[in-house]
Amino acid sequence: MTLIARMRTGIGSRTRNGSMRAGLVGARRVCGSAALAVVLASGAVAQGTPTTTVDHPVLLELYTAQGCASCPPADEMMLELAGRDDVVALSLHVDYWDYIGWADTFAQRAYTERQQRYARRYGHSTIYTPQVVINGTQIMEGYLVMQVMDAITAQRDDQAEVSLTLARTEDGALQITATPTSAAAPQIAMASRRSAITGMQTNTVVGTLSMGGSAQAGSEAPGAVPAPRPAVGPYTVQLVRYHPMETVDIRGGENAGRVAQYANIVTSWEPVSSWDMLSPLSLTVPLEGDDPAVVIIQESGQGEVMATARIR
Repeated sequence: MTLIARMRTGIGSRTRNGSMRAGLVGARRVCGSAALAVVLASGAVAQGTPTTTVDHPVLLELYTAQGCASCPPADEMMLELAGRDDVVALSLHVDYWDYIGWADTFAQRAYTERQQRYARRYGHSTIYTPQVVINGTQIMEGYLVMQVMDAITAQRDDQAEVSLTLARTEDGALQITATPTSAAAPQIAMASRRSAITGMQTNTVVGTLSMGGSAQAGSEAPGAVPAPRPAVGPYTVQLVRYHPMETVDIRGGENAGRVAQYANIVTSWEPVSSWDMLSPLSLTVPLEGDDPAVVIIQESGQGEVMATARIR
């Protein structure tokens, strides 16, 4: 029986205290972003290479950690979501539980910082694991599997405002093409709507970690949140790479003795361009290695996700 089937029959239910909150002690971990050069000249698309055209898949970000005792149900959920085409589910491993006896082998500081930016944007006072962010606007506890499934369904029913297409070129680069759809609202209206979405968010997580701005730049103290980066355009085009599956023998911490499987483990998350969404976008970026690639178009300042596409 799959995890989702068990949840539907009431097996494996969790309590409201099932998530590990950073307010307990932890500091979050984040990956530094390396600059990625954008090749403006469009390369020829390789013959016979599959092209991924967005049919409005939902982007799900799971913030998790190998040392988090509450995370296995969410990690198991990811194993099932990884096989679906209507969802691009990505696991971002954070480092703020490394101190409790096991250093997460996938964690990067940048992913903690990304999670912190969501908290800052939506006025949340804590970050925690497992935490799910859907399409950049909906934040919920990752162990609430059926609520996550319902949220995916609701987001999937929304009309796509951007058509996003990916293709590999003959020289191994990635060609990105994006076009506003007929459902896209005028820019002023879209900005107003997104501001309204931001204002409607509420913090359902009770914790003690202050997300205030008192920490000095570069501080590693718990709760230190980097200042928001200035937006370089109304929308940011991002390139994500991930490993489809890994098995880890956890030998310490709260999950000691567990042999865990993880799906869609993010290895890099880099901005590659900005876009005003007033005219079609076409660009080509380098693409090294065989790992799947995901392109995400997101409101600058880490807001609403407008489009997501994947090429395996």
